[in-house]
Amino acid sequence: MNDVVVVVKRDTVPLPADTLDILLILTDAEKEAVTYTSLSAAEADLGKDSIGYKKIEALFSQGNARPAPEKLIQSVKVVGFADITTPETLVAAIKEYQKKDNDWYFFMTDQTEGKYIEALAEFAEKSEPTEMELNSGVEDHRKFYFCQTSDKAIQVSHARTAIIYTDNLDYHAEASWIGAVGPWYPKYVTWKFKMPAGIKYPALTADERKTFEDNYINFVTNEYKRNYIKNGICSDGEFIDSVIGGDWLAKEIRGRIYDVFMDNPIIPYGDNGFTQSGAAVLDAMNAAVDNGIIAINQETNEGVYSVSIPKWEESTEEQRRKRIMPDIAWEAQLTGAVHSAKVKGTLSVEL
Repeated sequence: MNDVVVVVKRDTVPLPADTLDILLILTDAEKEAVTYTSLSAAEADLGKDSIGYKKIEALFSQGNARPAPEKLIQSVKVVGFADITTPETLVAAIKEYQKKDNDWYFFMTDQTEGKYIEALAEFAEKSEPTEMELNSGVEDHRKFYFCQTSDKAIQVSHARTAIIYTDNLDYHAEASWIGAVGPWYPKYVTWKFKMPAGIKYPALTADERKTFEDNYINFVTNEYKRNYIKNGICSDGEFIDSVIGGDWLAKEIRGRIYDVFMDNPIIPYGDNGFTQSGAAVLDAMNAAVDNGIIAINQETNEGVYSVSIPKWEESTEEQRRKRIMPDIAWEAQLTGAVHSAKVKGTLSVEL
């Protein structure tokens, strides 16, 4: 059983942690994982005409995106698998790779067929462990899948997946999009209204745009001579920023709790020790406020969250014997963003 368990619950569907860990999965040949921090290194290793290089180029080259990020993503891990003939073999290869390296969050692949997108989206959705799994010892290594498609009729409905339509797969629209918005991580920003460099508006009919809206597919729109990505949404209808914000908060709370345990000779089982642990949650909440993840009360200018630190008398005899602290209950309101309407989310966690 893990000593620190964080459970995040999003009450409603509408609702870089300092670095954004990105994995690019290639399926044309076996390749040991390599982290590239420059285009020249990627070109020397992969070749300038390879899909892998072109995706890295799209990811790294977003200085002219609108709005232009203050910094650029300049690190991506690349791994290659051979003998990938079906979606099932690809998912199996990824799961096998996870056994030796699970330290990545966003992932992309070179596959764009609908059957692969469906399988990878299901894999991403299942990467977020349930409360029961967490309590049984499963580690939390949730993933987020970005992909591009040229299929106007694609329908996928899975959490933790963002699909962007393009009429030219050579744009590598998903990599460009990550490169244009990812540098703000962990700041809470909408993935809508961004215009990555290197991709163009596809000519779409009103019916096609409505189909994309109905199916939660992102695409570059043209409205009043402005091109930008619409709608910054996952394939299940939840906003990308809400998912990323919740993931960051879970990661931050867990990390700060571990730091408390590891930086002190002992955390006494009592009110003082409980307060030390609770302070880590409060610190994480304040960091989330600073990053714009948690909403601010417009009247008090304080973060909209609450943390309930238990008292010693609330613990049971069994908890004391096993040195298990009673739950620290907290709630926080996600900032949301102004799109066409306000979006609010509620997160709660138990440790």
